[in-house]
This record gives sequence, C-alpha cells and structure tokens, in this order.
Amino acid sequence: MNVSRKNEIENLDRNMKIDVAINSDWEWHSPSSEPFRITGLPWFEQDGVYRRLPLQPSHPIRSEVDRLANYTAGVQIRFQSDSPKLSVRVVLADKATMYQMPATGQCGVDCYIGATGNQRYINTTRFDQSKEEYESILFESLSWEMRDITLNLPLYQGVKEIWIGLDPSSSVAGFPGFSSGKKVLIYGTSITHGACASRPGMAYPNILSRKLPIEIVNLGFSGNAQGEPELAHLISQIDDPALLVLDYEGNAPSLERFQESLPEFIGIYRSRHPEVPILVISQIRFAKEAFDDKMFRSREDRKGLQMAIIERLQQEGDANLHFFDGAELLGADYQECTTDGIHPSDLGYYHIAETLSPIFRKLIF
Repeated sequence: MNVSRKNEIENLDRNMKIDVAINSDWEWHSPSSEPFRITGLPWFEQDGVYRRLPLQPSHPIRSEVDRLANYTAGVQIRFQSDSPKLSVRVVLADKATMYQMPATGQCGVDCYIGATGNQRYINTTRFDQSKEEYESILFESLSWEMRDITLNLPLYQGVKEIWIGLDPSSSVAGFPGFSSGKKVLIYGTSITHGACASRPGMAYPNILSRKLPIEIVNLGFSGNAQGEPELAHLISQIDDPALLVLDYEGNAPSLERFQESLPEFIGIYRSRHPEVPILVISQIRFAKEAFDDKMFRSREDRKGLQMAIIERLQQEGDANLHFFDGAELLGADYQECTTDGIHPSDLGYYHIAETLSPIFRKLIF
C-alpha cells in the first residue's frame, strides 16, 4: 500500500481542494482600521493585539491562562461591503496541531452574511494545516450589493495578523452596531472556549452572537478556568457589562477550592458591578454518566453545592444572581452531542445556544 501520498482525497474530490493561489486583483484591508469593527477583544484599543486579556494585567495570571488568552475564540470582524468577492490572509501564531478538533475550527476563519438575527453561513477558509500562514477565498462572483459581513476568527490558535481582501472597486462601510453598547461576558472552560467545534462559528458563544443583538466576549480558557481571584479582578475591569456568565466548575482543582472560589469570584465582581446580572451554570452531562453512577452522583453533588451557594447569596441580598442546571443544556439526547464524550460537537453547541438564548434575553433585555 502506498502511504506516501499526502491528502489524496484532494485528487478524488475537487470540493476537498485547498484554494488556488490568489491573484493580485485584490485590495487588502487591515481590520484594525476604520470602518472595520473588531468585537470580543475588550483590550484591543489599548494594546492593539488579538488577545483576550491585557498585555500587562493589573493582577498576575498563570502562564497557562496567559498563553490561552492569545487564542482568538469569540473574536469577530464586522463590516459592510458591496464587494462581490472576499478573501483573507492570515498569519497564525502556530499551525494546526489538535487531534480531536478539525483544523478549520482550530485555525480557520468562517464567514456569515446578514444582519444580527438573520446571519447565514457562506464558507470557511481552506488551507494547508502544516503551515502558519495562508490565504483563502471565502466567496466570489456575488452580486454588487451592500451586505453585512461577520468573520469568526480561530478558536484554538493565536492570530498575529489578518488582512481582508476585497474587490478594488468595492466600497466598505462600518458595522451598523448592536442594540446596546453593553457586553455579555462568558467565563468558562474548554466548552465555553469552543473545543471540538468544526469551525469558529459553531462555538456556542458565536452561535449566541447570531441570535442576540449584543457583543459577546468569550473568556473561555481551556482546562484553566479555575476561578482565580485575579481573573475576577480583570473581568470586572471590562466596561459596560450586561451579563456575567460563570461556567467554570469543570476546571476547578477540587470541590473544596470551588466552594471557596465561587463566592469569592462573585464578591470581587460585585464590588465593582453590584447590579449586573450574574448567571452561574453547572457542568453539562458527560456521555459516560449513562453507565457510571459515581460520575452522575458527583456532578449532582457539585450542582447541589452551587445551588446552595447561590441561594445563600440571594438570601443575603443579591437579587441579580441566578443559577442554571447545566445538565439541561444538551437535552435528552446528550449522549449524541459530544465529539469525545466531554466536549460538544456542533450539534451539542447548537443545543447549548438554543437553551441559553431565551435565558440570556430574559436577563439582559
């Protein structure tokens, strides 16, 4: 058997081919310049880099969190253009390396057309996953008409630079904006981060961004959302919050530490934002729970602990503190909703967003 051929499927199915080289008939734009708008990066105006936490944080953060902050999960580029074609040129911090996640999700960019609430997916970048730089056409030969465009950036890789290629004769206008200048902040684990989504737009915070007319900031730090007080201080510095979501139970080092960190985290945030709604979400069901009663009971015990903490704080006067049982996020078919028994597939992320959307609306609007 000949095993030396690389990605032979490209020769068998033309729809699997990487884009051909882009010709010179493009005008390249930096999204850091007007009229483009970058969302999901509260410190971008300050630091000028695609990073989800400040370059010089006021409180020290662990090296793991520092590295994960460079991954552009939840970061979006929004604008309007009448260009009949669009491409991107991307310089990554590293190449695709994950076995359980497609390169399109880890390092790709996908594109949606339409206003918030009516966005429709059109394409995802195609590229050589062994390289750290690529160019890819997202669409071409469309009609000459003004359209809203949203680009979702890579979930599990850093972006050093990105440029947007448009027809040289096209016009570009600013994103019309959200219904509010406020933000939804979601602090959580790899599930918030978007682990195993097939492309960036399928991480649940990005799905929610298509349902809700408000900026959403993804503060998922895969394997490292431990509820440290330092992160509570940093997150409290983000201006104009509409809602804070805490979904970090799965990364807590121990039950004892989680019991300490949850009220401490909430207390730190409350010292700066006493009235902002806070939603605490417990862990989703894992596939093995159907066969492992100990795992099921452990999750139920942790859920009960969270409910007790929330109830106590509510009784002490925090009327804007809420709890949601994460076991309900994936629905009755939860065993069919993950890629590896833990991290959701696109189906799982869709269920999560569908479940959370009405809850978010009730708390925000």
